[in-house]
Amino acid sequence: MTERSFDPSDEEVHADLMEQLLLGIHVAMPGRIQSYDAAHQVADIVLQVRHRYPDPDGTGQYLDEDYPVLPAVPILWPRCGKWFLAMSVEPGDAVQVLFNSSALGMWRRSTATDALSGLDRAIRGVSTVGDVGRHSLTHAVALLGMETFNQALRHAPDVATGNLSCLTLGRDTDDGTRLSIYGDGSMKITRGSTVVIQIDAAGTIQLGGTGLTALLDGLVTARGVDPFTGATYGALGNASAVVMAKK
Repeated sequence: MTERSFDPSDEEVHADLMEQLLLGIHVAMPGRIQSYDAAHQVADIVLQVRHRYPDPDGTGQYLDEDYPVLPAVPILWPRCGKWFLAMSVEPGDAVQVLFNSSALGMWRRSTATDALSGLDRAIRGVSTVGDVGRHSLTHAVALLGMETFNQALRHAPDVATGNLSCLTLGRDTDDGTRLSIYGDGSMKITRGSTVVIQIDAAGTIQLGGTGLTALLDGLVTARGVDPFTGATYGALGNASAVVMAKK
């Protein structure tokens, strides 16, 4: 806070006014979802930092207060035309809250025909703003993907160890299912450390995993036990009549 003299100069008054102005500008803050409305894809969000402001009594100290809960903040998904990427949202998830320069309410309610792309969709038209405030708390939208509880991703791609560069999608647990697309054109679907399906750069498909192995044993190598007859597939041979009789 700028120290005030008994008879402040023009420079001190200007500095104080600038400080007051900056205290009212909001750009981006971390938040945590308190509740989520999946039907409208909006969330009530608790900001994770406090508002710091100068003591109005002129003590030269700063005071802190909690921001109000931000209601019905739109959650932004990566999307383009008919394509999108979405994840399940739960209370406690961390988000990055962005405060737009202008209010979005009238723009969000506006529509125009998308004649240029030919897609069967409505697009937002250029609109005026009803609320002339700038960088207000009411202009918030939320981006998913902030770190959660200071934990780095456990299964993020690591090219530093000599691995191919890749894009990985999936669940960040040791037993989670993940899809990885590699720079050489190959792909892997894994469950934990087990490769369930792999497509190499030449297009060859390899199947693995316990469940798929059992299926292949029965259908390809004639091993395994038929669930209807109790006999091995190899012993059944061409035994459709026996299977139908058991059913």
